[in-house]
Amino acid sequence: MRKGEVRRQSILDVSEHLFCRKGYSETTVDDILRELQCSKGSFYHYFESKISVLSAICEAKVQKNFDLYKQKRFGSTREKFNALLYHAQWFRPEEEEFLFLMLRLRGREECAVIDGALRAAMRSTFKDEFTEVMMILSETGAAHLARMGLENLVFETFTAFYDEICEVILRCVREGVSVADPFTEAVSAARFLFERTLDMDYGSVEIVHLPEAIPMAERIAQQLRSK
Repeated sequence: MRKGEVRRQSILDVSEHLFCRKGYSETTVDDILRELQCSKGSFYHYFESKISVLSAICEAKVQKNFDLYKQKRFGSTREKFNALLYHAQWFRPEEEEFLFLMLRLRGREECAVIDGALRAAMRSTFKDEFTEVMMILSETGAAHLARMGLENLVFETFTAFYDEICEVILRCVREGVSVADPFTEAVSAARFLFERTLDMDYGSVEIVHLPEAIPMAERIAQQLRSK
């Protein structure tokens, strides 16, 4: 890695740590500079603003998740499809701090910018793989794409799943209730939609691993209530 790449990555690493620990809004560029012990000129050489740093963090995370998926080996295309779904969503234990950070931003002006960055990164990184895997599922009879372009709708529906689950968690926080049942219902509805749209066997699609996702969502909800 070149010197410039090392500096840019150090800015991302330090910024992510501060955003997760203090919150995005509570972290200033000066906080980042202090932690890095670098000048404003060095910071602004790589990033236009604090929000551009968070956007870059999101893009890097999407790429990392895709790379993790590509390192896996699968016994079937259906298994590959479920792994793709799993790595393309954020409700995994290793993303707990990042998801908490994102949920704290919901409803704020910066949220639209970050959501746009996430969606763009998902399209450029995951969409072609989604299309290829769905086509293979259809060709082998494990799924059925009733018309051309349906794979695009499936992908866009999947990206909207993130927004839906975020709203479920935030609603539970506002109402002071457990996340478990509403989270399970939302995931089950999404799974049913995928299975019916793709004409796949009942229970063949697994978007998230509920035994790990629900405790994580409960912890995040508890943290949000304490803020």
